[in-house]
Amino acid sequence: MRERRRSPAAEPATHAAEAVAWVHRAQDANGDGGVSHSYLIGKGWMRSYPETTGYIIPTLLNWSATTADDESRRRALEMARWEMTIQLAGGAIPNLTDGQPTVFDTGQVLFGWMSAHAANGEAEFMQAACRAADWLIQAQDGSGVWRHASDSGGAGRVYNVCVSWALVELARRSGEARYRDACRAFLDWTLTQEREQGWFDRNCLTDDTAPLLHTIAYTARGQLECGVLLDDPALIAAAARTSVALAALVEPGGRMSGRFARGWRPAVSWACLTGMAQMSIVWRRLQEIPAALPATESEACLAASKRVNEFLCSRQDRSSKNPGLRGGIRGSYPVDGAYGRYRVLNWATKYFIDAMMYTLPQRSMPFPY
Repeated sequence: MRERRRSPAAEPATHAAEAVAWVHRAQDANGDGGVSHSYLIGKGWMRSYPETTGYIIPTLLNWSATTADDESRRRALEMARWEMTIQLAGGAIPNLTDGQPTVFDTGQVLFGWMSAHAANGEAEFMQAACRAADWLIQAQDGSGVWRHASDSGGAGRVYNVCVSWALVELARRSGEARYRDACRAFLDWTLTQEREQGWFDRNCLTDDTAPLLHTIAYTARGQLECGVLLDDPALIAAAARTSVALAALVEPGGRMSGRFARGWRPAVSWACLTGMAQMSIVWRRLQEIPAALPATESEACLAASKRVNEFLCSRQDRSSKNPGLRGGIRGSYPVDGAYGRYRVLNWATKYFIDAMMYTLPQRSMPFPY
């Protein structure tokens, strides 16, 4: 599908500000305090999405800290309060489709509650986070792996390492070591799923033979951040292998395939813009970790981030009169690609904001989630 010409590229802060404004409109769409899942072209705004609203909260708080935007701070805290209204009695967060408690979604909302608690000190946020974390621990099987029925039919998924990241961070913030200790077996299990040079099995929502760049990036980020928090070189090295392999697969114009089969073979013709923004962040984070990469590989990752960012900026619509399109990031390029088809996604937009913020020399990111 051919897409219309976009606005000329601008400074990263301008692109980020337009994306933040889109998130504000997505929050207003349903009037409940959550953020609309997406804007479906031709249909309008969708229901508020608990999982991604959770990790949008720290993004808005970071934007507020960087730009003194009090409105984003107010909205972030409103989102955190909305999450408490939908938390199930057992502590979990329900998914969007059938309302069942879901491991991954619950883990992502932890990031929102932790950052909200740190931002204003309301004890209720930490209490909600700990109830959710207790449910997550109970949802592990005897080997420490999450095989909950709500997550891909009960099969273990490597990208749940982002749940471990949330629990390890909660252990640090709450002082409750049990949250950290519960993750060790799962983190070790993720390393056993590597098949070659950073490519992991059981690492997709729908097709483990050719995982989405989105879930590949979740795994790389989760392993990297857990490795840093736990001082675990094996986890950092695994994330680095994934990152270096993907940096070599960025096309000259900055585009990347939306799926990669074993052997790092591009498996589809469309791009997953969400995963591209996520990988831009991972490549930037690696620059902040001493000795994570040799100099030549570090330079390659930084160059990959720059090319990907340029591509993402070129696909952001900053001129449309449609408030559901202006400033947001689509799921796929072209827009009829198989990931988030015909949708502007709230989580693609969240990661785009984060990717832009990592390029700002005066950024303030107290909650780098």
